[in-house]
Amino acid sequence: MAALVRPADWQKEKESIRTIRETVFVQEQKVPADLEWDNQEESSQHFLVFNGDVAVGTGRLSKSGKVGRMAIMPSARGKGLGAQLLKAICDFAKQQGFRSVYLHAQQHAEGFYIRSGFIPEGETFYEANIPHIKMIRQLH
Repeated sequence: MAALVRPADWQKEKESIRTIRETVFVQEQKVPADLEWDNQEESSQHFLVFNGDVAVGTGRLSKSGKVGRMAIMPSARGKGLGAQLLKAICDFAKQQGFRSVYLHAQQHAEGFYIRSGFIPEGETFYEANIPHIKMIRQLH
């Protein structure tokens, strides 16, 4: 399923971004709201995934090259949208001159990121009581 994935303007589109992240992280995964929202929102480049004219996914790229806050609404999962979102973020990072990007993958999603060219690094650690692993992808 081909979807529109595009950079998003945090100031103009934060309601769509917040709705998706509240649904996936705060409600579904029980991440405390005070951990979900941080001081990286304003400075990061956000992305939105659209199915038709409805925003169904989001992610962001920080100034340090960290991919994060990737979320696809439950109703839109299993259609390849997460992979399209990740590719769009990595393509954008490469265009911006990043040589590599990294992320903190939830452990259950490690295989998803490996299929997109990310390599695990280091030991498992916990963020918001969820096991994570740092992963890196070179952008050639």
